[in-house]
Amino acid sequence: MKLLAPAKLNLFLYVLERRPDGYHEIRTLFQKITLCDEVYLQKATGLSLEVKGEAPPGRANLCFLAAERYLSRAAVEAGVFIRLVKKIPAGTGLGGASSDAAAVLRGLARLYPGHLSESELFELAKDLGADVSFFLTPYSTALGEGLGEKLRPWSALPAWYLVVVPPFRISTAWAYRNLRLTKKKRPLNYGPENFSWDQELVNDFKPLVFEKHPELEVLEEALRQSGALKVGLSGSGSALFGVFEAEREAQRAREELEKRFSGYQFFVVTNYSPEEGATCSSII
Repeated sequence: MKLLAPAKLNLFLYVLERRPDGYHEIRTLFQKITLCDEVYLQKATGLSLEVKGEAPPGRANLCFLAAERYLSRAAVEAGVFIRLVKKIPAGTGLGGASSDAAAVLRGLARLYPGHLSESELFELAKDLGADVSFFLTPYSTALGEGLGEKLRPWSALPAWYLVVVPPFRISTAWAYRNLRLTKKKRPLNYGPENFSWDQELVNDFKPLVFEKHPELEVLEEALRQSGALKVGLSGSGSALFGVFEAEREAQRAREELEKRFSGYQFFVVTNYSPEEGATCSSII
């Protein structure tokens, strides 16, 4: 069985009040994009994982944990062989590991059907990580609240994106530890109810991340000069994305910026809609 695990962008991301358990409430607009990892599943007698690309092995990989917890919760005596082909750069705020884990949960529910309800799948997803619930849904675009697990579908805004990954990574745990909003509370209705490309792509991690990596300011300005309507930071970074109306404009910007930013990765993508039979490899 082959499954696509799409990356995501956060079109806006507000970090709200800190909860008693130490986690923060957020309000974010998730958008799946046509940059995907590939996850292959095959029935087996045990649990094993083979990785091609940049990802940790064994139990350090969220794919492995997702399979382990599904098989345990479902009381399935058989196992699964997982082959993960990584194309989404890790540590960039694009959600690759979370999407991989969700793909494993979806796939196992098809390989070993009838063991867990949909609500039980979402319980597993929530325990694995804040973004896993979004990737488990069929939504292309969704408003995420709570820890990101309270989701409702949203109308996608047509666009092409130039996603730029710098040659450094950012730890989400580090970003939350150092976020200056740690003890500051905001009302839980903070953030736009109606969103359009006329608005700024607010991300509360941006000041912190840009202070640590001022080269991102240079990249942001370069994206604007290349014709991007808006420029955003996804998650806690390090990836930036520019918004374009047409694929040719995004490709033109990519060609310009690749000459200036050696060691950076560039991806021209659009909105991922699984119900439309989206493919990924031809677009990357």
